[in-house]
Amino acid sequence: MITKQLLAGVALTLMASLAFADRVAVFDAQGAVLQTKKAAKVMETLKAKPEYAELTAQVESLQADLKAMAKEQENKGMTWSQEQAMDHRKKMEYVQADLQLAVKKLQAENSAVLSRLMQESQESLREILGKLVQTEGIDIVIPAQGVIYVNPKSDITLKVSAELDKLAK
Repeated sequence: MITKQLLAGVALTLMASLAFADRVAVFDAQGAVLQTKKAAKVMETLKAKPEYAELTAQVESLQADLKAMAKEQENKGMTWSQEQAMDHRKKMEYVQADLQLAVKKLQAENSAVLSRLMQESQESLREILGKLVQTEGIDIVIPAQGVIYVNPKSDITLKVSAELDKLAK
């Protein structure tokens, strides 16, 4: 179990290392890869697949069904018997379960593509980051996900993305 003293020690160590760093940069590896032209092409290809398009249409249809059912309940619900209200609620739960499943399938497809893109880009990301650290005199690179605020000039994500695009040519 992590104690408060241990957390405080880690925080102090991090703050001390930041205090001695001349240049701190923030970087979002996933964001850099997703902003490349290659990622855009891969996503276009994914969206063009019949299965993916069908899933997307299914999600949109189920969302519309849920919205219509909610509106029907709002408009007519007061006149329904208890049994009608229960039937309607059960139908809505079924549609909601179908929607959640379809959304999970879409997320799985997207996640698989992202995972593949990240694996393919891993070595290039390492090389590009190494060069940027050298040329820009960066002492520390912090993952963007853990940062509350960053001055845009300290975010190197777009630079890395541009370099990835150059490598792809």
